[in-house]
Amino acid sequence: MSVLGAARGGEHAVVNRLDDAFARERPALICYLPLGDPAVPADLADVYVECGVDVLEIGVPAPNPYLDGPAIRDSMDRARAAGVDPRSAAELTARLRERHPDQAAVWMSYGSLVEADELVALARRAEVDAMLFPEPARHFEPLGQALSGAGVHLLHFLSYELPPVDVVAAQSSGGYLMLQAIPGVTGSWSKRTPLPDSRERIDRLRAAGVDTPIALGVGISTPRQAAQAVAMGADGVIVGSTMVERGLRGRAALRRQLRELRQAVS
Repeated sequence: MSVLGAARGGEHAVVNRLDDAFARERPALICYLPLGDPAVPADLADVYVECGVDVLEIGVPAPNPYLDGPAIRDSMDRARAAGVDPRSAAELTARLRERHPDQAAVWMSYGSLVEADELVALARRAEVDAMLFPEPARHFEPLGQALSGAGVHLLHFLSYELPPVDVVAAQSSGGYLMLQAIPGVTGSWSKRTPLPDSRERIDRLRAAGVDTPIALGVGISTPRQAAQAVAMGADGVIVGSTMVERGLRGRAALRRQLRELRQAVS
């Protein structure tokens, strides 16, 4: 069970699994997991854990994933066609939790696909540590408060432009922040092109008093780019579209990519 501020034996606080993932002496590797996509191996979570992924970013299918490129968009379409919705996603995630009770896990989706009360109940059922929407967390303030009461972080998504209002909001964030590494949608950045330098934006957040771990995501697909993100000062690296692409090629290709990413991030 992941409960912030709950007591173990009446003495010690239970640590949210995300806090534990970022407390390790290495940057965190966060990888997108296409939940319910029938075209990828069903045991992806096992492969991720085996290869040292710190946080599973579990993709819950949505009808209009506007920040995602073809790889994730098509994967969500396949999962939706297979009958995956928020309710079945909670059941699928709960099964992953049974196999990996200590693994940090985040639900990533778009907007409130169901009413806030039901979404909180589904988060409890799935035993996820956080939820992430690719929009400013200030758009979901009541939901964020309800999730917090259930011991679940509402992660802050910060766009590439990094508006000042979101910098201020990030001062009260928890879990980690997702900072968009490139302008545009996922999967749109060339694998051979260095990432834009995010040092100034990360420094701006730190200067504003943000002490939550910062993870760079969107556009990171190769070990070289992952290493660049760490060199810029990121506490974590998020890899999305490449995980779907390698998953479509099978476990062996996925394992190779994950091990190379783990080495690059570490």
